[in-house]
Amino acid sequence: MVLEKDEYRIEGDGIWISKKALEECRDHYCKVANKFKPKPKKQDLDFRWSFYVGKADMCIDLLKHFEPLEL
Repeated sequence: MVLEKDEYRIEGDGIWISKKALEECRDHYCKVANKFKPKPKKQDLDFRWSFYVGKADMCIDLLKHFEPLEL
């Protein structure tokens, strides 16, 4: 997934990414990870699943800094 020019900007040592773009990345990586989700009782873990779940987790962690968590 590649961000479009209007979804981010780099200023000095900082990077600005829109919340909407982060949410779209999260949704994209969750969808892709779901394609490689391990089957029940299958011993082998597909590396691609953990790779995309990790990317989705990173987006989720960043989004947590914008708004309080609703429990």
